[in-house]
Amino acid sequence: MYMKISTLGIIPLTSFPFPYKYLIAVGFYFFIKSQISKEEKVISKYDYLLFLPAFFYGILRTYWYIKLHTGLDKDIFWNVYKTGFFTYNEYVYLIFNLLLLSLTIKFLTRYKTQIRGTKISQKNWEWLLKFSYVFIVVIIINLVLAVIVHIVGDLYNGIVYSIILILNSIYIYWVGFESLTKSNYLFNTFRLKNQDSIEGKTPSVLAQKLEYYMKVEEVFKNKNLKLSDLAYLIETNEKELSLFIYESFEMSFSEYINQSRIEKVKTLLKNEDQKKYTLLAIAENAGFSSKSSFNAVFKKVTGLTPSQYKASYKN
Repeated sequence: MYMKISTLGIIPLTSFPFPYKYLIAVGFYFFIKSQISKEEKVISKYDYLLFLPAFFYGILRTYWYIKLHTGLDKDIFWNVYKTGFFTYNEYVYLIFNLLLLSLTIKFLTRYKTQIRGTKISQKNWEWLLKFSYVFIVVIIINLVLAVIVHIVGDLYNGIVYSIILILNSIYIYWVGFESLTKSNYLFNTFRLKNQDSIEGKTPSVLAQKLEYYMKVEEVFKNKNLKLSDLAYLIETNEKELSLFIYESFEMSFSEYINQSRIEKVKTLLKNEDQKKYTLLAIAENAGFSSKSSFNAVFKKVTGLTPSQYKASYKN
């Protein structure tokens, strides 16, 4: 409109019949449901009925669009406006969006405890819930402002429209900022726990095996331990193990191994039999390959140098 582009080739753009208002919340509803793996089949065939309002409104707008641009009725939109149709349509689409957002929040709340995974997965799911709550607040504000416009009349229509534009812009920029800084929140594939399986009631086999090899076998003592080695022992692949460690402990594989080594060092320092050994010997026993790496990791994890920690423990 501002660029005065009225056609796209031979297609007139004025009052183009795209029913986007009835597609905003529907698209969001499907976006949220699509975050769960397709194998879970949370999108039913009945969900597609939600496109019907957009379909019928699109047909109606197409009819008016044809009448306008064929010259059959150049005042068609003005005549419809005088009936109050567009005002009431504003209420209808906002209420429709409000209901869909309510369904979205109900869906997110319902499946919150069924998401498979640990800390990271839960945080991602909670962010989607937060995202939806903010969205529903924006829609409610838009609905309230639409009512105000209806009450005060066209005199203040421009002011209220500006407020709506500013609020919607703030929401869009907030979503953009969150998407850039927390992109891993937006595009995930969640899986649901099988309520009838053991997995939904006890720790996963992967967690049990990892705990066994780390706490019982203490494989971290191997100075050359690699992700592929541990994945082989646990009978999984590197990608799955790396993701599991990150979701469970919010650490990379190397951070997780070093954390285990530091805990071992701290345990050995408390052991009376270890007093005859140097710090370097204890570090090597825990799996560190050099004094420099041991000192750097120990300071990063505990905030103290090994000597400071040993002295503080004695005190």
